[in-house]
Amino acid sequence: MQKLPLDGIRVLDFTAVWAGPHVTQWLGVMGAEIIKIESTLRPDLTRTAFRPSATGLNLSAEFAGLNYGKKSCTLNMTNPRARELVKEVVRVCDVVTENFGGPVMDRWGLGYSDLKRIRPDIILYSGSGFGRTGPYKEFPAFAGIVEAFGGLVALNGYPDGDPSPMATRGYADMLAAQHGTFAILAALHHRRKAGEGQHIDLSMSEVVAAFLPRAIMDYTMNGRAGRPEGNRDSAMAPHGCYRCNGDDQWVTIAVSTDEEWQAFCNAIGNPQWTKDERFQDGLSRKRNSDVLDIMVQEWTKSHSHYEAATLLQQAGVMASPSLKVEEGVQDPHLVERGFFKEIDHPGIGKLRLAGLPWRLSNTPPGNYVRCPSLGEHNEYVFKELLGVPDEEIARLQAEEVIY
Repeated sequence: MQKLPLDGIRVLDFTAVWAGPHVTQWLGVMGAEIIKIESTLRPDLTRTAFRPSATGLNLSAEFAGLNYGKKSCTLNMTNPRARELVKEVVRVCDVVTENFGGPVMDRWGLGYSDLKRIRPDIILYSGSGFGRTGPYKEFPAFAGIVEAFGGLVALNGYPDGDPSPMATRGYADMLAAQHGTFAILAALHHRRKAGEGQHIDLSMSEVVAAFLPRAIMDYTMNGRAGRPEGNRDSAMAPHGCYRCNGDDQWVTIAVSTDEEWQAFCNAIGNPQWTKDERFQDGLSRKRNSDVLDIMVQEWTKSHSHYEAATLLQQAGVMASPSLKVEEGVQDPHLVERGFFKEIDHPGIGKLRLAGLPWRLSNTPPGNYVRCPSLGEHNEYVFKELLGVPDEEIARLQAEEVIY
């Protein structure tokens, strides 16, 4: 039977909310065993927040979407005995992950130097808003905070408008999770070759800044400070999101070369305005973007967003309907590729969740087991992994160590 790529890797997971759980989610989908440490006193925030229609710690769709394929273990980390139990779990783990706002792991006696004494080749992943060094190292942060600090908010939005966050929330969380997953995989590869672990220090704000190389280089080399451009590009024209026929329907179009411009003109029937000298080359089109966008939108408004995108793509022009969420989850292309995974949750019902956005040709699809209830796998962790006797487990529960 084929195994998943990370089969045999065990991760002890202290992360919460988005950026951390998204890292361990992907590791779990790829076959790693994820043991998520929470407690009744401090459950993952997504179990209790962002749930307008649910009650209880096990009925959050947001938690379900970020924590499938994991096991849940409850330990009251304010209790010294709980911290000793964690150290025993570390002995049988390959990776420990955390995304606390400060040096919480150090205060618990679980910093990298402490973990190395327990297991010399352990890998510790620490994700935070500003990194574990520097004057801002203990500043707490959500995605919107680091998006602002990293420079993204100042570049997003419309000319002469206010700085604008990306999407609704969590853009930097998703970016950080991708980098965090990659860093852990790199550390595992290094350990396999060199036999030593790593402490991974990931700064979410630096992840954001790393996505702005052109803006940073343009300022440091040319002294030009970037400004918001809305849906426009610094060089391409037409480039934008154009209104279509229908209720709040839009199509995004990007023309990068003169050849693509000619293909665009052919696709829309070569109306007379396309022969205007103001649009005859890329530089002219960029200079006259205001007029050009009006003319392009006159054409898009006569088509639905799918019709406009299809006509242009068939002509060799990059275009896509701007899909609402309800359209995206039903789009035939995404459905045929099996991107969405349907998972049955005992308290919520059937959930359609996003899967891995890439495929490996010679491995199974992935571990898409529903998210765990709080403490669901306590018996597995304490009895099977650690061999704690039943009477000791009962005592630890009564003393609210396992809690």
